[in-house]
Amino acid sequence: MNKHFISKIIEKSGRIMKRFGSGNSDSKKSNLITTGLILLSVVFLITGVILLLIEPIKRLNRQRISSEAINVIEEKIFSSEADEAEMTFVVPATGNEVSGEEYDFIEETEETEEEEESGGGGGYVTLNSIGILKISKINCKYSVWDEATKVSLRYGLGHYPDSVMPGERGNATILGHNYKDGSMFHRLGELSVGDKVVFTGSDGVDKVFYVEESKIMSADELVDIAVGNITTDRQLTLVTCTYEYGRHGWRRVVICKMEEEPEVEETTAMTEESGSETTLETAETSEGITETSETTIEETTSAETTAETTAETTVETTAEPVEETVTETTAEEVG
Repeated sequence: MNKHFISKIIEKSGRIMKRFGSGNSDSKKSNLITTGLILLSVVFLITGVILLLIEPIKRLNRQRISSEAINVIEEKIFSSEADEAEMTFVVPATGNEVSGEEYDFIEETEETEEEEESGGGGGYVTLNSIGILKISKINCKYSVWDEATKVSLRYGLGHYPDSVMPGERGNATILGHNYKDGSMFHRLGELSVGDKVVFTGSDGVDKVFYVEESKIMSADELVDIAVGNITTDRQLTLVTCTYEYGRHGWRRVVICKMEEEPEVEETTAMTEESGSETTLETAETSEGITETSETTIEETTSAETTAETTAETTVETTAEPVEETVTETTAEEVG
């Protein structure tokens, strides 16, 4: 009986141990699964935070570099050695990309593409500035680079190479991104007729333009109005992408005309002064001719007077001897 009782106890104890061991194993598996899910959630959270921070970090880098570029270019424009200073600024060839920049109207050169792909020059590109564009109404002030490439448009505005330089006769086209944070040409659509746009060239001279028209057109239509030979006026065309129609492919275009140059008035004044001087010289010449004529007349009159006096003297001198000779002859004949 005791043996049977002990075997029963042992059998029950074994069952209890098996149950305990099985429960412990399930708990470990459950713990492992829970731990894995937590780690995975943390990874996803960190990845999401990084993705959310990438664009703001890029934007801050672009703003910082753009501000530095403006300061450097302004210093070079207004320095005492402006004629000798190179209007250049070095920027990263890669990084700080703009979302959707592949849809923008740009003129990409093979050289820039190669530099961007290979990170040429140690990962940096040298940009050349032609001046600074200022639009006070929309708080816009950026360097205008001499090219409209992906890299140049990240750090300022770009001049379309097939257009003239701002201030020259013809059309000058300047392109810029539409950053949703309000920078670059984001507020270009707020400009209205008569608003002032100022371009300061490398010579430090402000060229003032006034808005004449603001419109939206397709990117295909833009090609025809971006070139320089579409007008003989001094025209400035500002271009950016727009989402007012809810999709890519549309452009906001603002057309400006340069104010009349004061040199025209100065030239007119100089012409009038020159005309006055010519008139005076003509009058003086006429007076000189008159005086010469009067002198000639006086000399002629004097010559006539001299001739008459000489003739009278000659007649008188000749008459007296004749009379004396006749008298003497008559007297001799009578005697």
